[in-house]
Amino acid sequence: MTNRPFKTGESRHQPSLLPARIEDYVGPDNPVRAIESFVCVLDLAKLGFRHAERSADAMGQPPYDPADLLKLYLYGYINQVRSSRRLEREASRNLELIWLLKNLRPGYRTIANFRKENWRALKAVNRGFVLLVRELGLVGGAVVAIDGSFFHGDASKASIFTRKRLAEQVARLDLEIDAYGKSLEDNDATEAKQPRNDDHGDGGSGDGADIGAKVAALMARRSRAQADLDRLAASGETQLSLTDPDARLLVKGGQGVTGYNVQAVVDDKHKLIVAGEVVNDSSDVNQLHAMAKAAKEALDAETLQVLADEGYYSSTELKACEDDGIKAYVPPSEGNGLLKKAGRSASRTSTMTAQPMRTLVRPANCCVRWRGAGPTQVAASRSAMRAARRSARRARYNQSVSAQRHPDEPSVAGSTRMFSTVTARGCKVPAS
Repeated sequence: MTNRPFKTGESRHQPSLLPARIEDYVGPDNPVRAIESFVCVLDLAKLGFRHAERSADAMGQPPYDPADLLKLYLYGYINQVRSSRRLEREASRNLELIWLLKNLRPGYRTIANFRKENWRALKAVNRGFVLLVRELGLVGGAVVAIDGSFFHGDASKASIFTRKRLAEQVARLDLEIDAYGKSLEDNDATEAKQPRNDDHGDGGSGDGADIGAKVAALMARRSRAQADLDRLAASGETQLSLTDPDARLLVKGGQGVTGYNVQAVVDDKHKLIVAGEVVNDSSDVNQLHAMAKAAKEALDAETLQVLADEGYYSSTELKACEDDGIKAYVPPSEGNGLLKKAGRSASRTSTMTAQPMRTLVRPANCCVRWRGAGPTQVAASRSAMRAARRSARRARYNQSVSAQRHPDEPSVAGSTRMFSTVTARGCKVPAS
């Protein structure tokens, strides 16, 4: 054996057959095999994917199979690769993707168009996966927790305009235009008083032309600002983003973010996200019923218990949940004084006892109790609420390391996070 100071690799000029088959690129327990198995059992035509019903007799250049693009899409989310350009590069050099796509290499435009054209079908895949993990016993389907998280968008605060800001900009431009108009009048009056000199008759024309160009530029800016203001008035929106149309300036609890409010619903059994949505409203007060209903439909449950913090408290939302067979447990907001008026403690440091209680209280760590709840249910409530916060923190972290954010994708992103959890377990769960 030859002694050497370091480990050495193989010569790049040495001919080899590694590996002999694409099948040998990934091991038998690699998560991409779970993606392959999951997509292969889906009825893509029934789910609504474009080109899923295309036959071999169709004319023209054949497109990529939507099943292959769906595999690439899911792989990207599991591995936090959301940019279509990065997915294009990975398909050419990543052995797992070479195996998964059978050495197909779609372009970034094809990948981006697939996401844009099949969004409804992708949401249907998300619901199907939630039902799958429920059959595997990974989702309880009885108790869920809801929480929201601010995500940064591809926009700055300076690119967000409100009606007040646009109105102030129009007024300021009007003042500047009036000032330049007065300058033009003063310039004409000064020139009229000066004696005419044929050799220098155009002495003041340069300044006048310069002022006229500035006035024209100000008029163009005013027209754009007025058009944006009219667009806001016609749409009923309160904000307008010039770079990211869906982003809004969100402020809550002293935190200001230019982006989106991402809602997530977490099941209490294994802390898996079962539903998600992106809204551009900084308040959570109008999101309770919509998110609870989405979770109930995704879980295909007849009844559902929902936990949320005081930011979701709304009598209208609670009544809507009750009408849909959803039991929502939300503490009243301390700011409205309802607890004090009812003669109950509103302290954040109040503690729970093991005895059943008839009324909701505001205990520590945003947990709630309901009548007949025992120690096991109380622990489940705490666990579900903590899971919702952990999921929000993980989502913020994943978004911060992502190369490019797609604001309208957290619903499918939630399903692929669950998919990653299932594959990490190897789908080895005890039979229910």
